[in-house]
Amino acid sequence: MKVLYGIQLTGNGHITRSIKIITALKSVGFDVDIITSGTNSQLKLPFEIKKQFQGLSFFYNKKGGIDWIKTLLSLKLKQFLSDLKYDVSSYDLIISDFEPVSAWSSRRSNKKSLGIGNQYSFRSNKTPRPFFKDIFSEIFIKFFAPCKEHIGINYKKYDKFITLPIISDDFINRKVADKKFYLVYLPSMSSKFISEQINSYGTGNWKVYSPDVLKDSSDGIVKLKKLDKEKFSKDLLDCSGVITASGFSTTSEALVLGKKLWSIPIKGQYEQLCNAKALKKMSVFTDNLNNDNIFEWIYNYKSIKYDWNDPIEDIVKKISDYAKS
Repeated sequence: MKVLYGIQLTGNGHITRSIKIITALKSVGFDVDIITSGTNSQLKLPFEIKKQFQGLSFFYNKKGGIDWIKTLLSLKLKQFLSDLKYDVSSYDLIISDFEPVSAWSSRRSNKKSLGIGNQYSFRSNKTPRPFFKDIFSEIFIKFFAPCKEHIGINYKKYDKFITLPIISDDFINRKVADKKFYLVYLPSMSSKFISEQINSYGTGNWKVYSPDVLKDSSDGIVKLKKLDKEKFSKDLLDCSGVITASGFSTTSEALVLGKKLWSIPIKGQYEQLCNAKALKKMSVFTDNLNNDNIFEWIYNYKSIKYDWNDPIEDIVKKISDYAKS
């Protein structure tokens, strides 16, 4: 069975999830080609990439909001529309992790297509949203990478086609500890802004990973760390709690590891606002970053009990069943 797998490279969650699914598909005999689009990710794929498209990448301002001007200026519309006509005629199945070239090319060629990811869980009205729905964002999520069938992924099984999070093997059956420090990963905020808020709070041990840190250093009570997947994963296993954005990957990992979590959605990013709504219903702190809220989170919030089982075998079975149907 020949499969084309499209991966969106905005953020790291798409890569983390796709690595595990692709590895599982290859292990049961699927022949998988990979294409990617977008440029705003810090992780690398351990597979050969057949084609890299520019796609649409989101960029952020220093305080965590989407920089729409930079985002739209980065889009080469004519080339993007041309890319959506990619030849998929040789494939039996197209899988899209919210990647538009694979999705729209399969639609044009009337091929079997399957969307996998957090975004596809919003095809269900049962998935949590903010009180006021953003109609533009709802339409964008629905049509950005449309597929014929879907496997939505979310914190809970809100609907029959939704599964629990896919967690990297880096965190499964590993020793979890509490080494008395707090871990921060807010990639859309500047490390300077984050450090200012923590130092104004004034106490504790803190490690802040940020894409704008080029060399490890210290700033008051904050250790500033350049991005390093292995070191970050180890710190996530060892920390007392984690402050991160409301992207799906790191929040899910923190929940599965039983870490106290503070999740701050990126301003203007609707998917993250929806994730934050779901997390808040689960008693996760979701307010903005400042010294008063740091105090509130540390002293008045605890980790929550999260029931999880690895969905990867069930997902591979669903893919196999759909491919053979």
